[in-house]
Amino acid sequence: MSRDITMCHPELQEKANKLIAECKKKGLIVRLGECFRSVTEQNTLYAQGRTAPGNVVTNAKGSTYSSMHQWGIAFDVMRSDGRGAYYNGDGWFNRVGKIGKSLGLEWGGDWTSPVDLPHFQLPQWGSTPARLKQLYGNFDNFKKTWSSYKAAEIKEEKDMTEGEVRKIAEQAANDMIYKYSDKIYNKAEEVPAWGRDTVNKLIDKGVLKGTDKGLDLSYTLLRLLVINDRAGLYD
Repeated sequence: MSRDITMCHPELQEKANKLIAECKKKGLIVRLGECFRSVTEQNTLYAQGRTAPGNVVTNAKGSTYSSMHQWGIAFDVMRSDGRGAYYNGDGWFNRVGKIGKSLGLEWGGDWTSPVDLPHFQLPQWGSTPARLKQLYGNFDNFKKTWSSYKAAEIKEEKDMTEGEVRKIAEQAANDMIYKYSDKIYNKAEEVPAWGRDTVNKLIDKGVLKGTDKGLDLSYTLLRLLVINDRAGLYD
């Protein structure tokens, strides 16, 4: 299992480093655990407690790309203060989890099955890889979009208003590009003009299906879809 955060999404790398720094300010010494996992590595982990010795630690089979670690958008942490890597009798992981959430990460400690205290991931694709699999099919296709991450932070779109461009620039400057990720669009007509063609294209292709409530499309995911569309990934 790799502990190399540089194998993961560039945004995740930034947030992992920031988490370590912010925790250190609070006297919490954090060390990165598992980051990216290959299919083989995930299958080995899935076998633990089933066909191999040990306790069950994951419900995700590697062959189905059902772990966020396989998509490069998740990492685990451990403590490095001599108290035991996963000791939480003093609420250490809860404190780290709170800091991670303040940085815009989803924390596995909020889950119910399983509760995963050391786990953090980027939230904009949902809590499971279902949307990633629907949009990209496999990790290699998803990774092709990573190079546009930095450019997307400050890119000025011709069909955006001056106010919208200013907001994006301010977000990038404050390292808060996903500040508006809680805004949800449930109908195509609710989507801003600069993203409507992409949304309609993906609806027509049957890729964007949403939920029984509607599209359930966040502002953050909309921006990513538009970037991918302009890169020709949906042609």
